[in-house]
Amino acid sequence: MEIVRLWAPIAIAAAVFLWNIVQYRAGARKAELDELREDLKELDGKFEEEKKAGNDSRSAVATRLTAIEGEFKHMPDAASANRTEMALVEVRGQLAVLNERLQPVAAISERLQEFLLEEAKEKRGRT
Repeated sequence: MEIVRLWAPIAIAAAVFLWNIVQYRAGARKAELDELREDLKELDGKFEEEKKAGNDSRSAVATRLTAIEGEFKHMPDAASANRTEMALVEVRGQLAVLNERLQPVAAISERLQEFLLEEAKEKRGRT
């Protein structure tokens, strides 16, 4: 019993000391956990803002893409562009033929104009 009386206060003091250390560390961890919770709340708010901005950005891209698709529907495809090119080649050929056929008519017109000018000079000279 004498040993218990001697060692009991020491054991109790050691237990109180260890209890204080455990409580101090738990309090420190609680403060750290509270800080982490605050940081998580801030990050969650930022994440929501970025998510909203990303949704807005995707909406804008989708709108622009829809507008571009609408414009492409009105554009000719490769086959119709090829048909247009072939038609232009045909028109060029026809214009070349028409140009050659009109050259004699142009020459006649020039000779007629010269004739009329000479006749007008002769009439002036007579009068």
